[in-house]
Amino acid sequence: MKRKSKGNIRGNLRYSHILLQNLKRKMSRTILLSSFLFIMIFTIFLSANILYSMKEGLNSTVNRTGADILLVPEDYVSSVKDALFLGQPSTIYFDKSLEQKASQVEGVEKVSSQLFLATIYNSPCCDEAVQMIAYNPDTDFLVQPWISKQLNGNLPDGEIVVGSKLSYKKGDSATFLGRDFKVAGKLKETGMGYDNSVFLNFNTAQVLLEEPIVKNYLAVGNRENVISLITIKINEDAEADKVAAGLKKIYKEDGVSVQTSGKLVEGIAVTLSRFTSYFIIFGILLVSFTVLALISIFSLSINERKREYGIIQSLGGSKGKILQLIIGEAAAVGILGSVSASIIATMVVSLFHNYISLKLKLPYLSPGIAGLLGLTLLAILLSVLTGVIAAAISAISLYRTETYTLIRENE
Repeated sequence: MKRKSKGNIRGNLRYSHILLQNLKRKMSRTILLSSFLFIMIFTIFLSANILYSMKEGLNSTVNRTGADILLVPEDYVSSVKDALFLGQPSTIYFDKSLEQKASQVEGVEKVSSQLFLATIYNSPCCDEAVQMIAYNPDTDFLVQPWISKQLNGNLPDGEIVVGSKLSYKKGDSATFLGRDFKVAGKLKETGMGYDNSVFLNFNTAQVLLEEPIVKNYLAVGNRENVISLITIKINEDAEADKVAAGLKKIYKEDGVSVQTSGKLVEGIAVTLSRFTSYFIIFGILLVSFTVLALISIFSLSINERKREYGIIQSLGGSKGKILQLIIGEAAAVGILGSVSASIIATMVVSLFHNYISLKLKLPYLSPGIAGLLGLTLLAILLSVLTGVIAAAISAISLYRTETYTLIRENE
């Protein structure tokens, strides 16, 4: 009869129910534990999200740039980088006749040019301050392929294509430098300056250069013979460094800077590597601090609840089951802290996406749904592991204490 009663008691022990009741009953402790994990995961998730976006932005920049070598005016190298990577409006120009010299160098396969015009900030002539990029559809191998794919054909004269971050949509009308344009299409996000840019062909640009606003406010010299950037694609068997050396020789007296695609993004790659190193060091310190803090809290909690654990053992619960209960509470707290932290961090990044990219001054391409899900799962795993490890370390003392002693604790 006695065994039957004990068996019924053992059978009625529902650890999931006890776990939930403990979390509810000690709400202040649950909130405190979750807060430590929330701060850790929020910081790590936010940093990892930004680093991931920077890495994707860098990869997108390398892929989208497409040119093996870029020729830019020596005095405007930083302006060209800001325009390409960040979309910061700049008006850059030099003599278009210089474009023809590039084809003389051995290893050069294709040569094209672009013209950068900055619209005027806070002026009736312009809807907003953007970078306008004019290109030659007949020779361009960077912009033309994906614009023609987007439009299923060439960009008509008098029309524009806008970047993903601009507020226009296909069919809208936009005003820049005193002229109205029809928006023929909108590009997908690239993570570089193209997202804040407006694209037009050279025919449209030539008409635009005759506008009084341009003549009065933008000093672009001989308007029929100006470009901002020369793009070069080399032969498959050619070496970029050797071709670049040849270009430097023929442009030695022309004030032209020769930039290989690798050199162009070299500074970005170094900065990204430095940020990653800082993040790893900071992350290790943060996780270590969190584990120590959780061990202290769990130790105090377990010490206060020794009598409770002793009673559970006397009713047939094993020390292994009690450990499962403690670890289960830690895992539940970890999930609560990590999920809430991931959601809020994602909202922060989404709201301040443009601000972050401008402050970093680096290409920035937000992760898609798959990337966010991956980061969230990793955050949950890290949070649960941190809580479980801290709880397991704190619970070791229970294995060394007899049931009777546990029940008499704290009397």
